[in-house]
Amino acid sequence: MRIILISGKGGVGKTTVAAATGLASARKGHRTLVLSFDLAHSLSDSFDLQTELLSRTKGLPVCICENLDIQEIDVQEEMERHWKEIYSFSASLMVGGGLEQVMADEVAIMPGMEDIVALINLNQYAQAGEYDVIVLDCPPTSETLRFVSISTTLDWYVRKRLTTDRRMAKLVRPLLRHLGEAARLYLPEDEYFATLENIFNRLKGVDELLRDPTVTTVRLVTNAEKMVVRETQRAFMYFCMYGITIDGVVINKIMPREDGYFSAWAATQLEYIEAIKSYFEPVPISKLQMFPSEVCGLEALDDFSRRLYREEDASRIFVDAPSYGFKKVNDREYSLEIGVPFAPRDQIDISRKEDDLVVRIGTFKRNIPLPRSIQNLDTAGASVEDGRLTVRFCKPAVVA
Repeated sequence: MRIILISGKGGVGKTTVAAATGLASARKGHRTLVLSFDLAHSLSDSFDLQTELLSRTKGLPVCICENLDIQEIDVQEEMERHWKEIYSFSASLMVGGGLEQVMADEVAIMPGMEDIVALINLNQYAQAGEYDVIVLDCPPTSETLRFVSISTTLDWYVRKRLTTDRRMAKLVRPLLRHLGEAARLYLPEDEYFATLENIFNRLKGVDELLRDPTVTTVRLVTNAEKMVVRETQRAFMYFCMYGITIDGVVINKIMPREDGYFSAWAATQLEYIEAIKSYFEPVPISKLQMFPSEVCGLEALDDFSRRLYREEDASRIFVDAPSYGFKKVNDREYSLEIGVPFAPRDQIDISRKEDDLVVRIGTFKRNIPLPRSIQNLDTAGASVEDGRLTVRFCKPAVVA
Protein backbone atom coordinates (compact mmCIF):
# COMPACT_ATOMS: atom_id res chain seq x y z
CA MET A 1 0.00 0.00 0.00
CA ARG A 2 1.10 3.57 -0.70
CA ILE A 3 0.16 6.76 1.16
CA ILE A 4 0.98 10.11 -0.48
CA LEU A 5 0.47 13.38 1.42
CA ILE A 6 0.01 16.47 -0.76
CA SER A 7 0.87 19.53 1.33
CA GLY A 8 1.83 23.19 0.96
CA LYS A 9 0.76 26.76 1.58
CA GLY A 10 -2.89 27.64 1.00
CA GLY A 11 -3.72 28.63 -2.58
CA VAL A 12 -0.76 26.96 -4.32
CA GLY A 13 -2.89 24.24 -5.96
CA LYS A 14 -2.66 21.33 -3.49
CA THR A 15 -6.13 20.00 -4.26
CA THR A 16 -5.49 20.06 -8.01
CA VAL A 17 -2.20 18.18 -7.54
CA ALA A 18 -3.89 15.67 -5.17
CA ALA A 19 -6.75 15.06 -7.63
CA ALA A 20 -4.31 14.70 -10.54
CA THR A 21 -2.10 12.32 -8.53
CA GLY A 22 -5.11 10.15 -7.74
CA LEU A 23 -6.20 10.15 -11.37
CA ALA A 24 -2.69 9.26 -12.60
CA SER A 25 -2.49 6.42 -10.08
CA ALA A 26 -5.90 5.04 -11.09
CA ARG A 27 -4.88 5.22 -14.75
CA LYS A 28 -2.05 2.76 -13.96
CA GLY A 29 -4.60 0.29 -12.56
CA HIS A 30 -4.15 0.99 -8.83
CA ARG A 31 -7.26 1.08 -6.65
CA THR A 32 -6.96 4.67 -5.47
CA LEU A 33 -8.67 6.91 -2.92
CA VAL A 34 -8.17 10.67 -2.72
CA LEU A 35 -9.03 11.62 0.86
CA SER A 36 -9.63 15.25 1.91
CA PHE A 37 -9.68 16.27 5.55
CA ASP A 38 -9.50 20.03 5.02
CA LEU A 39 -12.67 21.50 6.55
CA ALA A 40 -12.91 23.84 3.54
CA HIS A 41 -13.40 20.91 1.13
CA SER A 42 -12.83 21.64 -2.57
CA LEU A 43 -12.00 18.16 -3.87
CA SER A 44 -15.45 17.52 -5.36
CA ASP A 45 -15.30 21.00 -6.94
CA SER A 46 -11.97 20.07 -8.53
CA PHE A 47 -13.68 17.12 -10.23
CA ASP A 48 -16.59 19.43 -11.10
CA LEU A 49 -19.13 17.22 -9.36
CA GLN A 50 -22.65 18.65 -9.37
CA THR A 51 -23.20 18.55 -5.61
CA GLU A 52 -24.91 20.83 -3.12
CA LEU A 53 -22.95 23.59 -1.37
CA LEU A 54 -22.84 21.32 1.68
CA SER A 55 -22.47 17.72 0.48
CA ARG A 56 -24.97 15.11 1.60
CA THR A 57 -22.67 12.12 1.07
CA LYS A 58 -22.12 12.07 4.86
CA GLY A 59 -18.36 11.82 4.45
CA LEU A 60 -18.40 8.47 2.59
CA PRO A 61 -16.31 7.57 -0.49
CA VAL A 62 -17.73 8.49 -3.92
CA CYS A 63 -16.71 6.69 -7.14
CA ILE A 64 -15.36 9.09 -9.80
CA CYS A 65 -14.20 6.66 -12.49
CA GLU A 66 -12.63 3.22 -12.78
CA ASN A 67 -10.20 2.59 -9.87
CA LEU A 68 -10.74 6.07 -8.38
CA ASP A 69 -12.81 7.11 -5.34
CA ILE A 70 -12.78 10.41 -3.49
CA GLN A 71 -13.83 11.11 0.11
CA GLU A 72 -14.39 14.43 1.88
CA ILE A 73 -14.48 13.71 5.61
CA ASP A 74 -17.54 15.06 7.42
CA VAL A 75 -16.21 15.54 10.96
CA GLN A 76 -19.60 16.34 12.48
CA GLU A 77 -21.15 13.22 10.97
CA GLU A 78 -18.24 11.10 12.24
CA MET A 79 -18.53 12.57 15.73
CA GLU A 80 -22.24 11.84 15.92
CA ARG A 81 -21.77 8.38 14.45
CA HIS A 82 -18.83 7.14 16.53
CA TRP A 83 -17.99 9.53 19.39
CA LYS A 84 -21.27 10.92 20.58
CA GLU A 85 -20.02 11.17 24.19
CA ILE A 86 -17.23 13.60 23.25
CA TYR A 87 -19.49 15.55 20.90
CA SER A 88 -22.26 15.85 23.51
CA PHE A 89 -19.83 16.92 26.25
CA SER A 90 -18.30 19.61 23.99
CA ALA A 91 -21.75 20.90 23.04
CA SER A 92 -22.87 21.02 26.70
CA LEU A 93 -19.80 23.12 27.54
CA MET A 94 -20.74 25.55 24.76
CA VAL A 95 -24.30 25.81 26.07
CA GLY A 96 -22.98 26.32 29.58
CA GLY A 97 -20.85 29.15 28.22
CA GLY A 98 -23.92 30.94 26.87
CA LEU A 99 -24.29 29.70 23.28
CA GLU A 100 -27.65 28.68 21.87
CA GLN A 101 -28.07 24.91 21.46
CA VAL A 102 -28.14 25.02 17.64
CA MET A 103 -24.93 27.07 17.52
CA ALA A 104 -23.32 24.84 20.15
CA ASP A 105 -24.06 21.74 18.05
CA GLU A 106 -22.36 23.37 15.06
CA VAL A 107 -19.15 24.45 16.83
CA ALA A 108 -18.74 21.54 19.25
CA ILE A 109 -15.98 19.97 17.15
CA MET A 110 -12.83 19.92 19.29
CA PRO A 111 -9.64 21.28 17.63
CA GLY A 112 -7.77 18.47 15.96
CA MET A 113 -10.75 16.13 15.65
CA GLU A 114 -10.69 16.33 11.84
CA ASP A 115 -7.06 15.12 11.99
CA ILE A 116 -7.97 12.22 14.28
CA VAL A 117 -10.90 11.23 12.06
CA ALA A 118 -8.62 11.29 8.98
CA LEU A 119 -5.98 9.18 10.75
CA ILE A 120 -8.55 6.62 11.88
CA ASN A 121 -9.96 6.36 8.35
CA LEU A 122 -6.43 6.00 7.00
CA ASN A 123 -5.62 3.27 9.54
CA GLN A 124 -8.81 1.38 8.74
CA TYR A 125 -8.17 1.47 5.00
CA ALA A 126 -4.58 0.31 5.55
CA GLN A 127 -5.71 -2.65 7.66
CA ALA A 128 -8.57 -3.58 5.31
CA GLY A 129 -6.44 -3.45 2.15
CA GLU A 130 -9.34 -1.93 0.23
CA TYR A 131 -7.10 0.51 -1.68
CA ASP A 132 -3.62 0.24 -3.18
CA VAL A 133 -2.96 3.99 -3.04
CA ILE A 134 -4.35 6.69 -0.74
CA VAL A 135 -3.66 10.31 -1.66
CA LEU A 136 -4.27 12.75 1.19
CA ASP A 137 -5.38 16.23 0.15
CA CYS A 138 -4.02 18.07 3.18
CA PRO A 139 -5.00 21.45 4.60
CA PRO A 140 -2.38 24.28 4.69
CA THR A 141 1.07 23.43 6.03
CA SER A 142 0.65 24.21 9.74
CA GLU A 143 -2.51 22.09 9.98
CA THR A 144 -0.81 19.23 8.11
CA LEU A 145 1.98 19.28 10.69
CA ARG A 146 -0.64 19.01 13.43
CA PHE A 147 -2.10 16.04 11.54
CA VAL A 148 1.16 14.08 11.54
CA SER A 149 1.90 14.90 15.20
CA ILE A 150 -1.51 14.48 16.84
CA SER A 151 -1.24 10.71 17.25
CA THR A 152 1.97 11.25 19.24
CA THR A 153 0.17 13.86 21.37
CA LEU A 154 -2.74 11.50 22.05
CA ASP A 155 -0.29 8.70 22.83
CA TRP A 156 1.38 10.94 25.43
CA TYR A 157 -2.02 11.79 27.01
CA VAL A 158 -3.09 8.15 27.20
CA ARG A 159 0.26 7.09 28.67
CA LYS A 160 0.63 9.94 31.17
CA ARG A 161 -2.79 11.39 32.03
CA LEU A 162 -5.85 9.37 31.01
CA THR A 163 -5.90 6.96 33.96
CA THR A 164 -5.33 9.77 36.48
CA ASP A 165 -8.00 12.04 34.95
CA ARG A 166 -10.47 9.18 34.87
CA ARG A 167 -9.91 8.36 38.54
CA MET A 168 -10.13 12.02 39.57
CA ALA A 169 -13.42 12.44 37.70
CA LYS A 170 -14.80 9.33 39.39
CA LEU A 171 -13.89 10.73 42.83
CA VAL A 172 -15.22 14.24 42.19
CA ARG A 173 -18.44 13.25 40.38
CA PRO A 174 -20.42 12.33 43.57
CA LEU A 175 -19.49 15.68 45.16
CA LEU A 176 -20.84 17.65 42.18
CA ARG A 177 -24.28 16.11 42.60
CA HIS A 178 -24.75 18.38 45.62
CA LEU A 179 -23.88 21.49 43.57
CA GLY A 180 -26.66 21.15 41.01
CA GLU A 181 -26.95 20.22 37.34
CA ALA A 182 -24.97 23.24 36.07
CA ALA A 183 -21.80 22.14 37.90
CA ARG A 184 -22.01 18.65 36.40
CA LEU A 185 -21.79 20.09 32.88
CA TYR A 186 -18.06 20.66 33.36
CA LEU A 187 -17.16 17.09 34.31
CA PRO A 188 -17.51 14.37 31.68
CA GLU A 189 -19.05 10.99 32.38
CA ASP A 190 -16.90 7.86 32.33
CA GLU A 191 -18.08 7.09 28.77
CA TYR A 192 -16.12 10.16 27.64
CA PHE A 193 -12.84 8.67 28.86
CA ALA A 194 -13.78 5.26 27.43
CA THR A 195 -14.31 6.93 24.05
CA LEU A 196 -10.89 8.62 24.24
CA GLU A 197 -9.33 5.24 24.96
CA ASN A 198 -11.22 3.72 22.04
CA ILE A 199 -9.94 6.49 19.74
CA PHE A 200 -6.38 5.77 20.86
CA ASN A 201 -6.80 2.04 20.20
CA ARG A 202 -8.10 2.75 16.68
CA LEU A 203 -5.01 4.88 16.00
CA LYS A 204 -2.53 2.19 17.01
CA GLY A 205 0.04 1.61 14.30
CA VAL A 206 -0.75 4.73 12.24
CA ASP A 207 2.32 6.59 13.53
CA GLU A 208 4.62 3.83 12.26
CA LEU A 209 2.67 3.81 9.00
CA LEU A 210 3.33 7.55 8.45
CA ARG A 211 7.02 7.20 9.25
CA ASP A 212 7.61 4.15 7.02
CA PRO A 213 9.40 5.50 3.90
CA THR A 214 8.39 2.39 1.94
CA VAL A 215 4.71 3.31 2.51
CA THR A 216 4.33 7.06 3.13
CA THR A 217 5.89 10.06 1.40
CA VAL A 218 5.07 13.77 1.18
CA ARG A 219 4.88 15.85 -1.99
CA LEU A 220 5.12 19.57 -1.39
CA VAL A 221 3.37 22.01 -3.72
CA THR A 222 4.82 25.50 -4.06
CA ASN A 223 4.75 28.59 -6.27
CA ALA A 224 7.82 30.47 -7.44
CA GLU A 225 7.26 33.33 -5.00
CA LYS A 226 9.36 34.40 -2.04
CA MET A 227 6.83 33.87 0.78
CA VAL A 228 5.62 30.56 -0.62
CA VAL A 229 9.15 29.22 -1.11
CA ARG A 230 10.07 30.18 2.46
CA GLU A 231 7.06 28.32 3.85
CA THR A 232 7.93 25.31 1.70
CA GLN A 233 11.42 25.33 3.19
CA ARG A 234 9.96 25.37 6.71
CA ALA A 235 7.54 22.56 5.83
CA PHE A 236 10.43 20.51 4.44
CA MET A 237 12.36 20.97 7.68
CA TYR A 238 9.42 20.07 9.93
CA PHE A 239 8.46 16.95 7.98
CA CYS A 240 12.09 15.85 8.25
CA MET A 241 11.90 16.31 12.01
CA TYR A 242 8.83 14.08 12.13
CA GLY A 243 10.68 11.37 10.24
CA ILE A 244 8.47 11.58 7.14
CA THR A 245 10.14 11.33 3.73
CA ILE A 246 9.59 14.07 1.11
CA ASP A 247 9.83 12.50 -2.35
CA GLY A 248 8.80 15.40 -4.57
CA VAL A 249 8.36 19.17 -4.87
CA VAL A 250 5.88 20.56 -7.42
CA ILE A 251 6.37 24.13 -8.64
CA ASN A 252 2.90 25.13 -9.83
CA LYS A 253 1.55 28.12 -11.81
CA ILE A 254 4.74 29.13 -13.62
CA MET A 255 4.17 32.15 -15.88
CA PRO A 256 5.09 31.72 -19.59
CA ARG A 257 8.15 33.71 -20.74
CA GLU A 258 6.84 36.39 -23.06
CA ASP A 259 6.66 40.15 -23.41
CA GLY A 260 3.68 41.81 -21.81
CA TYR A 261 2.13 42.73 -18.50
CA PHE A 262 3.46 39.68 -16.59
CA SER A 263 6.96 39.59 -18.14
CA ALA A 264 8.67 40.99 -15.00
CA TRP A 265 6.84 38.46 -12.82
CA ALA A 266 7.89 35.60 -15.15
CA ALA A 267 11.54 36.75 -14.93
CA THR A 268 11.38 36.84 -11.12
CA GLN A 269 9.86 33.36 -11.06
CA LEU A 270 12.84 32.01 -13.03
CA GLU A 271 15.18 33.18 -10.27
CA TYR A 272 13.10 31.43 -7.60
CA ILE A 273 12.90 28.24 -9.68
CA GLU A 274 16.70 28.06 -9.74
CA ALA A 275 16.79 28.68 -5.98
CA ILE A 276 14.21 25.93 -5.36
CA LYS A 277 16.37 23.42 -7.24
CA SER A 278 19.34 24.19 -4.97
CA TYR A 279 17.22 24.17 -1.79
CA PHE A 280 15.66 20.73 -2.24
CA GLU A 281 18.19 18.62 -4.10
CA PRO A 282 18.25 15.62 -4.48
CA VAL A 283 14.42 15.61 -4.17
CA PRO A 284 12.87 15.58 -7.69
CA ILE A 285 11.40 18.91 -8.82
CA SER A 286 8.35 19.06 -11.13
CA LYS A 287 7.53 22.28 -12.99
CA LEU A 288 4.05 23.13 -14.27
CA GLN A 289 3.18 26.10 -16.45
CA MET A 290 0.17 28.25 -15.61
CA PHE A 291 -2.79 26.78 -17.51
CA PRO A 292 -4.75 29.13 -19.82
CA SER A 293 -7.96 28.26 -17.93
CA GLU A 294 -8.87 26.80 -14.55
CA VAL A 295 -8.14 23.10 -14.03
CA CYS A 296 -11.60 21.73 -13.27
CA GLY A 297 -13.25 18.48 -14.33
CA LEU A 298 -11.95 15.07 -15.41
CA GLU A 299 -10.65 16.14 -18.82
CA ALA A 300 -8.65 19.12 -17.49
CA LEU A 301 -7.33 17.07 -14.53
CA ASP A 302 -6.26 14.27 -16.86
CA ASP A 303 -4.27 16.79 -18.95
CA PHE A 304 -2.75 18.23 -15.76
CA SER A 305 -1.80 14.77 -14.45
CA ARG A 306 -0.10 13.80 -17.73
CA ARG A 307 2.00 16.98 -17.65
CA LEU A 308 2.83 16.40 -13.98
CA TYR A 309 3.78 12.70 -14.14
CA ARG A 310 4.15 12.16 -17.92
CA GLU A 311 4.14 8.37 -18.19
CA GLU A 312 5.57 7.77 -14.67
CA ASP A 313 3.59 5.78 -12.13
CA ALA A 314 2.38 8.44 -9.65
CA SER A 315 2.44 5.88 -6.82
CA ARG A 316 6.16 5.26 -7.26
CA ILE A 317 8.51 6.28 -4.43
CA PHE A 318 10.89 8.85 -5.90
CA VAL A 319 13.04 9.23 -2.75
CA ASP A 320 13.53 6.44 -0.22
CA ALA A 321 15.44 8.03 2.64
CA PRO A 322 14.27 8.10 6.27
CA SER A 323 14.78 11.49 7.86
CA TYR A 324 15.87 10.33 11.32
CA GLY A 325 16.93 7.25 13.20
CA PHE A 326 18.63 5.93 16.31
CA LYS A 327 22.03 4.25 16.05
CA LYS A 328 24.15 2.28 18.51
CA VAL A 329 27.65 3.76 18.30
CA ASN A 330 29.23 1.40 20.84
CA ASP A 331 28.39 -0.28 24.15
CA ARG A 332 28.30 3.08 25.94
CA GLU A 333 26.93 5.47 23.33
CA TYR A 334 23.88 5.90 21.08
CA SER A 335 23.01 8.68 18.66
CA LEU A 336 19.90 10.18 17.11
CA GLU A 337 20.09 11.84 13.69
CA ILE A 338 17.31 14.19 12.56
CA GLY A 339 17.11 16.01 9.26
CA VAL A 340 16.79 19.75 9.95
CA PRO A 341 17.47 21.46 6.61
CA PHE A 342 17.41 25.27 6.73
CA ALA A 343 17.32 25.30 10.56
CA PRO A 344 19.50 28.11 12.05
CA ARG A 345 22.02 26.66 14.53
CA ASP A 346 21.36 29.37 17.11
CA GLN A 347 17.62 28.54 17.20
CA ILE A 348 18.00 24.80 17.92
CA ASP A 349 17.46 23.82 21.54
CA ILE A 350 17.64 20.28 22.97
CA SER A 351 16.25 19.20 26.35
CA ARG A 352 14.94 16.12 28.14
CA LYS A 353 11.51 15.74 29.75
CA GLU A 354 10.91 12.42 31.49
CA ASP A 355 11.12 9.75 28.74
CA ASP A 356 11.08 12.22 25.84
CA LEU A 357 13.68 14.25 23.99
CA VAL A 358 12.38 17.77 23.30
CA VAL A 359 13.71 19.42 20.13
CA ARG A 360 12.82 23.08 19.72
CA ILE A 361 13.54 25.14 16.60
CA GLY A 362 12.35 28.70 17.07
CA THR A 363 8.70 28.44 18.12
CA PHE A 364 8.32 24.87 16.84
CA LYS A 365 8.60 22.01 19.35
CA ARG A 366 8.74 18.25 18.89
CA ASN A 367 8.62 15.58 21.62
CA ILE A 368 10.44 12.42 20.52
CA PRO A 369 9.79 9.37 22.75
CA LEU A 370 13.09 7.66 23.50
CA PRO A 371 13.58 3.88 23.28
CA ARG A 372 14.04 2.04 26.57
CA SER A 373 17.70 1.42 25.78
CA ILE A 374 18.27 5.21 25.69
CA GLN A 375 15.91 6.50 28.41
CA ASN A 376 18.45 5.87 31.18
CA LEU A 377 21.35 7.45 29.30
CA ASP A 378 22.60 11.01 29.67
CA THR A 379 22.37 13.49 26.80
CA ALA A 380 26.03 13.99 25.93
CA GLY A 381 25.79 16.80 23.38
CA ALA A 382 24.47 17.77 19.96
CA SER A 383 25.88 19.04 16.68
CA VAL A 384 24.56 20.20 13.31
CA GLU A 385 26.31 19.33 10.06
CA ASP A 386 25.04 19.26 6.46
CA GLY A 387 21.44 19.86 7.54
CA ARG A 388 21.39 16.99 10.06
CA LEU A 389 21.13 17.30 13.83
CA THR A 390 23.02 14.59 15.74
CA VAL A 391 22.22 14.10 19.42
CA ARG A 392 24.50 11.80 21.45
CA PHE A 393 23.46 9.72 24.47
CA CYS A 394 26.00 8.11 26.82
CA LYS A 395 25.92 5.93 29.90
CA PRO A 396 26.48 7.92 33.11
CA ALA A 397 30.10 8.08 34.20
CA VAL A 398 30.93 5.72 37.08
CA VAL A 399 32.12 7.64 40.13
CA ALA A 400 35.03 5.85 41.88
